[in-house]
Amino acid sequence: MRLPLVILSLFLSSSVSVLAQEFKAPTFVDEVTLPTAFSMNGVRFGGISDLSYDAAAGNYLAIADDRAENGPVRFYRIAVKADKGKIATLDILGMQELLAPGGAHFPLKGADPEGIALDGANKRIFWSSERNEKNVPMLYVADQDGTNAKSITLPDAYIPNADGSKGVLTNLGFEGLDLSADGATLYAMNENGLAQDGGKATIAQESASRLMLLDTQTLAPKAQYIYLTDKIPVAPEKADGWADNGVSAVHAMKDGRLIVVERNFTDGHGFNIRFYIADATGATDVSGMEKVSAAEIKPMAKTPWFSLKDGDNGLKIDNIESIAFGPMLDGKQTMLLASDNNFSPDQASKFTLFTVDIPALH
Repeated sequence: MRLPLVILSLFLSSSVSVLAQEFKAPTFVDEVTLPTAFSMNGVRFGGISDLSYDAAAGNYLAIADDRAENGPVRFYRIAVKADKGKIATLDILGMQELLAPGGAHFPLKGADPEGIALDGANKRIFWSSERNEKNVPMLYVADQDGTNAKSITLPDAYIPNADGSKGVLTNLGFEGLDLSADGATLYAMNENGLAQDGGKATIAQESASRLMLLDTQTLAPKAQYIYLTDKIPVAPEKADGWADNGVSAVHAMKDGRLIVVERNFTDGHGFNIRFYIADATGATDVSGMEKVSAAEIKPMAKTPWFSLKDGDNGLKIDNIESIAFGPMLDGKQTMLLASDNNFSPDQASKFTLFTVDIPALH
């Protein structure tokens, strides 16, 4: 289905440290906004929480962050065509339900989809659920059409206990998901730290998010590292206002480093999206550690790349939760971002296209 496009201008604010000079700030190409009221086959479109590029098909898989409240647990196929420095078309090619292990439909709140990664060589997908109806996080592997799903056994440290003192905190589980370039490793990163690892980010403290590496053949974890998120950058204007910060997406580069997207929203200030280059080289493998003290281990190195801040140049930056590298455009690597509109009339599904020049991608 071809949609009318709302084209918005976008400018970048960049923050590149001396250590990251090899990573030039991306060049903005174009942006498309889809109305929250749009539906497909009677199902509301939105909640886009992750993208994965299918090079063979020339389109993207886009998972919907929908707990079976607006339609089935699902992902979409989306084609984005750019020409002459603009997005020429954005086509929603189809919608595919993600079925539970055993072939049943997920019940209401039975899954909370956040990440998706295509393993084209093996004709399958990996996807993550932040929580089920019991607030337990899940990782799944399934056929490319979302059927024949199998759950992946997680280390006990991730499983919440009754009093909330252990495991993934509610709605702060697996936000970042991607495959290594060779398809041998699945990367899964929590939005914020486990309860016993210090919990969520605040104005005063960072959060020790765990990055888990899994073997894609055995589906067994093979390493875990700590990625320290930023503190919440700014306090809300009102004492009882909302503020958060955490990992919203990851992308695995060819050299083994990760692009990590940190998303902050603060009442009265809006969104502040920061992109980092993260490296696990030399970091402490915390596999088997039920509880981690960030002061006693070496976390992953992180280097600022660039940022997108709500209000910069009068622009509205929304809830960016997706990153994927797509086809070449005029000899340059493209990077597509997408925002989760939370099915709210006050937000929008935005697809924002850049070109990037990162040596590790070539």
